[in-house]
Amino acid sequence: MSKLFEYHDFLRALGGISPRPQGAGAQAAVTVIELEGLRDVDAALGYAAGDELIRNAGQALASALSDGLVGITGRHQITCAQPAVAGSGFAELAAHKMLRVLSEPFACGERQVLLWPRAGLALAGPRVVRPQDLLAHAYAAVRQARRARARLRLYAPEAAATMLEGVDLWSQLGQAIEEGSLHLEYQPQVALASGCVQSVEALLRWDHPQYGSIRPDTMVRAAEGTDLMPRLTHWVFNTALRQCAEYRQAGLDAGISVNFSADDLQEREVVDLVAQSLEVWQVPAESVTVELTETAVMESHDAEARAALHGMKDLGLRVSMDDFGIGYSSMERLLRMPLDELKIDMTFVHELVSSRPHQRIVESMIGLGQKMGLSVVAEGVEDQETLDRLRALGCDLVQGFYLGRPARLAQFMEQTRAGRDPGAC
Repeated sequence: MSKLFEYHDFLRALGGISPRPQGAGAQAAVTVIELEGLRDVDAALGYAAGDELIRNAGQALASALSDGLVGITGRHQITCAQPAVAGSGFAELAAHKMLRVLSEPFACGERQVLLWPRAGLALAGPRVVRPQDLLAHAYAAVRQARRARARLRLYAPEAAATMLEGVDLWSQLGQAIEEGSLHLEYQPQVALASGCVQSVEALLRWDHPQYGSIRPDTMVRAAEGTDLMPRLTHWVFNTALRQCAEYRQAGLDAGISVNFSADDLQEREVVDLVAQSLEVWQVPAESVTVELTETAVMESHDAEARAALHGMKDLGLRVSMDDFGIGYSSMERLLRMPLDELKIDMTFVHELVSSRPHQRIVESMIGLGQKMGLSVVAEGVEDQETLDRLRALGCDLVQGFYLGRPARLAQFMEQTRAGRDPGAC
């Protein structure tokens, strides 16, 4: 029987495990297990019930294992570290045993609840220098399992390479947040009726000394499922509102759009975080838009996502569905989300002039959004002809390089005041 550790105690204990392969083929293994069912428990029964369930699940796993470390390492996450297993075959057998233990129904009051576990497994190897690297590899593997909708994934270097050195980024991203290495750039959203900048989208940037410019979605993937995700979201939202207050005080009466991930909707403090930032920077709530991709909204557990979005709506914020058209949302699920805005993905906008089918799709999307009472934004506008076509189709707002490239705050304000961009007033 193993002991159940809390997060920081688990990390300290993990430091005592050798990350290098050992004699007789033995090697350390780390398994990160996500409990998808806990998201529904949090939404339906409250966080106290979720807290009790994850502790019961962790204790059940610790009782089933004869050796190793078991710790609660996230809101819906348990991690197991085994100091010596006889190769990948035995490690996978052990991981499947953990999944079987956690697949049994757990009592929650008078109910029996399924936790729907999935796991990522990482083994010691020549590329692993520290025990923390094993944990990072296991995080990467469980993210691969989540995307593939698989029960278990073994960390593979070639798969991790497609994540743009995500493991290294995961270990460095927290330091980048603390040191101020991240910054935001702003791109205008222009109202076609007036030609004025109505809002700006805050875009996360990281100029990495080794990898160069890191895409925002790469940073989000590196942070997903870890304690870095809420820290990153807090930094982005707070910085965006602080700089929004700056440009509003300078005379630019424009709103701000900030991107949130599916993970953000499952953090219990997310609505409080938003409320605190609004109060600190005195930005009107109705001028702030929360953007979520269509895929992120649809992959979120509905009850939990709706609760977070309704909480933001109660504060006065607007909610936008980004990249509309490339996900798999049903109309019924779309109607249940408290939306104010649809953003048509640039994939359709780029082909608007040259492709009649694309024009029909964009026209249908604009009509659908407006019939639902939503404003419609087309992103990816790169020339006057596309702009004119969208105006003719009745689109509300446009965004793209033709209206203004993303720029840091000072440059953005200078361009807007000088009126060098077609969308500046």
